This record gives sequence, C-alpha cells and structure tokens, in this order.
Amino acid sequence: MRAGKVGNMFGKSFKHCEKGVTAIEFALLAAPLTFIILGAIEFSLFLFVQSSLEGATFAASRIGKTGYVEDTLTQEETIRGVIEDRLGFFLDMNQLSVEATSYADFSSIGQPEPFVDANGNGVHDLTERYTDSNGNGTYDTDMGVEGPGTAGEVVVYTVSYPWRILNPLFMTMMGGEEVDITSKFVVKNEPY
Repeated sequence: MRAGKVGNMFGKSFKHCEKGVTAIEFALLAAPLTFIILGAIEFSLFLFVQSSLEGATFAASRIGKTGYVEDTLTQEETIRGVIEDRLGFFLDMNQLSVEATSYADFSSIGQPEPFVDANGNGVHDLTERYTDSNGNGTYDTDMGVEGPGTAGEVVVYTVSYPWRILNPLFMTMMGGEEVDITSKFVVKNEPY
C-alpha cells in the first residue's frame, strides 16, 4: 500500500465512523450518574428518617403531656414505647436517644440557675451562692430537671438518632461518617 491510501483508509472513514460512540458516552456518564442517583436515594432516606423522627417525637410529647402511663410501665417507658412503635421497624432502637427535660415555665428553658454574683464578673464562681432550682446539689448552666415533669410544667423532648452516611460526597459535606438526626418538641403538661 502506498502512503496516500493508508491515510485515506484511516483519515476519512475513521472520522465519520460512529460505531462504539454510545459505549464511550455511557462509560463517561455511568459513574457520575450512578453517584448522583445513589446520592439522591440516600438524601431521600435521610429526609424520611428526619420526618419520621419528628412525627414520633410529636406523638410522644402529646402522650407525655397528658401524664398517661401504661400498666406496669413508667411514664418514661410509655413515652419511649410510643416512639418505638413508630420507628422500630426501620431504625435500631438501641441507638435512639430519648431525653425529656422539665422546667417550671417557658422562660426557664435553657437558663442557668440564679446565683449571687458577688464579684460582678457575670460568671458563677464556686464560692458564690446559687438557687438549686433542679435540686441536684450542684450549680448548673441549665436549670431543667431530667424527666417528663409533673402537671403544669414545661417539657422539652429531644429525640436523636445517629445516621450512618454511605455516600462519600455526603461524608465530605457533613464532615464525617455519621450525623445526628435530632427532633425537639416543647409542650406544657396538662393539669393531670
């Protein structure tokens, strides 16, 4: 063969040949497309768990504020049971954290126990007197009492679940392999 024919054979026909183009395009797009689809699925699951956690926390806080207690259970066990009934079929209940903190009124939420600031530095020092609002014998920066409280008290219910992230991109965005999904509700107990 002469050089002119070889150039023609590869130059003209190769330029217009479209065999295998679909395979090459698929190879270029398959990995990113799969990554995006898996990310969308994981994000949807995350939102589903968040929504389910909020619904379960809401239901538990409604039961808690009435003072209802099932036979042979404590109020805390009854509240946890409501949450487990709603989430137990798809979450590991051993990893679920359920906390209830009661306060005398709404304005007390997250507030430190009152103290006499003898030296005027705005910080409670060990020698300064304080009012032990929660009765635990130590000064606390949050005067809440652990538990669902009694009639007329305000209760903050906090339910958390550690969600394991599978998608490496989300791990980078969230700063780790796990993220806590948390739901909070504040209710005032009925006069029971």
